[in-house]
Amino acid sequence: MVGFLHDQKDHVGHYQINWSTPVQLKVEPKHVWTDQGHTSNGVAGYGFFLGLFGLYVAWKQRRAQGKTPSKSLLALLVLQFLAVLFTLSAVIFVFLVTYQTKGQTILESVARAAAGTGYPENKWTPETWFKAVLDLPLANQHQHDNIKSKVTNMVVWKWMLIPIFFADMAAFSFTAIEYLQQRKCASKVEYMVVKSNLESDVRQ
Repeated sequence: MVGFLHDQKDHVGHYQINWSTPVQLKVEPKHVWTDQGHTSNGVAGYGFFLGLFGLYVAWKQRRAQGKTPSKSLLALLVLQFLAVLFTLSAVIFVFLVTYQTKGQTILESVARAAAGTGYPENKWTPETWFKAVLDLPLANQHQHDNIKSKVTNMVVWKWMLIPIFFADMAAFSFTAIEYLQQRKCASKVEYMVVKSNLESDVRQ
């Protein structure tokens, strides 16, 4: 979403709005939040890294039967717990910011007065800004279709945070269960060894 905003800013600059007298609306408003886009990208990047690390740990666990949980498994558990917190924070932040800025409209009088500069009223996210732009009589149909497609992507990407959160929760749960099982198994093996040694000492 942030990338599209920058692309429009660098390569388009203004949209022509066909009101009674055409107005050049700058593609980027004066007050726009882009943090939620960076946060969403951060969740995706962290998840990708965690997936690779998880595969590595899973490969190492092939011969972990009866052994104390490895440091890599513990590290994965901690990182997955952080992923759960990170994704949950991202979900709350992104949906809260979107909710705070939804339903806003671009007023002709304000846009006309601010022609050539960023639309000054309200705070926006890229999603809510471009949704408002779509409600205007854009002169260029290709721009309208392009914006509509990108807005759909923004909405989908926002909602994708929820299944990512549940995936993080599931991965954390599985890793926690595996960690506890390995600890239990290792403790049992250690107990059996100690018991066997004691019995040997008694016989002697």
